[in-house]
Amino acid sequence: MQRTKSRFARLMRSMLLLSCVLAIGFAGGNYVAHNVEWPSVTQGSQARPSSDADPGAEASTQTDSQYPAFEEWTQDSAPNYYQVLGAAQVEEAPQPGEVRYGEPDGLGRTTGVVAGVTFDLMEEGLSRERGDLSSVYPTGWGHNREVDMAMPDGTIYHGSLFNRSHLLAKSLGGDDELHNLITGTRAQNVGANINGVEGGMAYCEGLARDWLWAHRRGTVTYRAVPIYKDSDLVARCVVVDLLSNDGSLNQRVVVHNAARGFAINYATGEFEATESAEDVAADIRRGLQTREVSVPAEQEADDTQVVPQGSPESENGERMVIVTGSGEAYHHDETCGGLTHAKSMRWVSVSEAEEMGRHPCGICGG
Repeated sequence: MQRTKSRFARLMRSMLLLSCVLAIGFAGGNYVAHNVEWPSVTQGSQARPSSDADPGAEASTQTDSQYPAFEEWTQDSAPNYYQVLGAAQVEEAPQPGEVRYGEPDGLGRTTGVVAGVTFDLMEEGLSRERGDLSSVYPTGWGHNREVDMAMPDGTIYHGSLFNRSHLLAKSLGGDDELHNLITGTRAQNVGANINGVEGGMAYCEGLARDWLWAHRRGTVTYRAVPIYKDSDLVARCVVVDLLSNDGSLNQRVVVHNAARGFAINYATGEFEATESAEDVAADIRRGLQTREVSVPAEQEADDTQVVPQGSPESENGERMVIVTGSGEAYHHDETCGGLTHAKSMRWVSVSEAEEMGRHPCGICGG
């Protein structure tokens, strides 16, 4: 009888131990999947990574030098609404194909995304139809209206001042849900976006796409974190880290959420025009012309493009594209920004370009 009780006691202890192990295992899985470490909202003029790994943490007075102190956007510091700060700062890379979104914070604000973007994830995003965003309202949304806005290349854009701006672009596999969207100006979203001159978030997205076209088995760690000041509902900027698995793509970029000619109330999302779009565009064009004139003669000669020699029509009717002497992409548009510093260019057929190992340009699409 005593032996029976002893065996029963040992069995109960074993079952209790097994239950604890399973409970810890499930809790650990939940932690890995959901408790992603994000920067908290800013206090004063700086932002920090959340010390308690809580994406919804309240603002803290603590700061960390890995996140830039907030600075007002200026035309001189970031004419196309982005600045390269240096090398990427990625503590832990996600698995290839993995996408993790932060939970909204206490004010309902989008907190960030980190992804291991692969060629397959990019292709899936490019082929997927864009979702209906008309009923998605990021914090600060609700005061939007159509405006005339001068763009970084001196043209005038007519349309909504604010876009529902993706942190992880659809073309990189990002979804169309609220946890991936912020209220961002048109300039923050795409910059000039004309004649291949990409700025804003599009600058970062183009870098990632171009690298993946050239390294189809590789992975780009892509981390985008909106930076808020105090209890603002609209982010002042987005910090983007891009790091390829071979280290050849390695940048930290700050993308400014601003628009020249407009004063934005970041606490509410309200805004007002401060300059006419025509005056701003004229000033931008004058600045661009001044920069072109001030280029030293020897540098200007080095950067002069060589007009592609050949015909855009092939004998068998195949589409012709442009290749450069040392680039990895092929282009269909002679004005593409990817050809700005090309020393030599020539027309070849698409099949010839692919045999050379070239891929479609991420700017003009090849």
